[in-house]
Amino acid sequence: MTTDRSPARARAIRRFRWIGLLVPLGVFVVLAGAQAALLPLLPDPLATHWGLAGGPDGFLPAAVVPVLTLAVGGGVTALLGGIGLAQMRSARGRTHRLLAAVAWFETAVLSAVLFGSTLLQVGLDDARDAGSVTWLVVGGFAAGIVLGAAAWALVPDLPDEGPDAETPAPLHLAPGERAVWMQTVTMARTGLIALVGALVLLVAVSAGTAIADVATAGAPSTVTWITIGCAVLVAALVATTVVYRVRVDDAGLTVRAPIGWPRVRIPRAEIASAEVAYVDPMGEYGGWGWRYGMSSGWGVVMRAGEALRVTRTNGRVFTVTIDDAATAAALLAGLGERTDRA
Repeated sequence: MTTDRSPARARAIRRFRWIGLLVPLGVFVVLAGAQAALLPLLPDPLATHWGLAGGPDGFLPAAVVPVLTLAVGGGVTALLGGIGLAQMRSARGRTHRLLAAVAWFETAVLSAVLFGSTLLQVGLDDARDAGSVTWLVVGGFAAGIVLGAAAWALVPDLPDEGPDAETPAPLHLAPGERAVWMQTVTMARTGLIALVGALVLLVAVSAGTAIADVATAGAPSTVTWITIGCAVLVAALVATTVVYRVRVDDAGLTVRAPIGWPRVRIPRAEIASAEVAYVDPMGEYGGWGWRYGMSSGWGVVMRAGEALRVTRTNGRVFTVTIDDAATAAALLAGLGERTDRA
């Protein structure tokens, strides 16, 4: 695989950096500044949530709203852009184009809802008099589809470099000879950005909503407790799925986290073939960690690039991204040949 020093890859990265990150991030900075400038014209507290009946049913101090716009809109945009830039340095295909489209879709929707609802309340004495925001949501979704499609069209594909898969020659072992291959794989920076970024965003939202709930109602709401629970779940995922140990021996293939779970063990007798594959985490699996891809089966996907991919005798596929995957695949093939001879 080539790196971002490839002219075509470098050009795609520059285009994505502007379209998928800097420009939409700048939109939220401008909108937050505009909301801050409008504070003297707004009621306090400000309506920030609308119920199914059409009227506002949730309120926050007006000064919090510009911070909320920058934290939520800017945070989501920075997370998407950071993931895209990190994976573009070694991946291939169109995943970054999807991220750019999603960034502009969420920019349009959040801009319409967060900033549009603020404009709706300019000059009001009581935020409860604000009208429905349904038309803002519909308009935001429509604008998001158009802007997302434009972003997709403007960002070029990454060059399709390197082989898709290769099958190393079996590593032949002498009768009675034993061999063990072991590696430890740590999640790449891209995946860590995604997990830690999601965790930080969830913690910030949880803390903000909890403070607002206590200030207005005296206790956290059910939604706030759900958000806190999601933050705890993401924290547990970060703690348990950023490192895996991979072992190939006479027993077959074993992949497990340091605490022993998650874990998968595939006996040698159930392995039909082993090969070296080249993986794009977002493109094939939709992310990093213990994942499932529609065309690639289950896998422990910690980074883009080289991976060991085994096909079981029942046709199921399992993949683990790891350095020196060729040696692991060759050893599994050699062990399989010796088992067949026996």
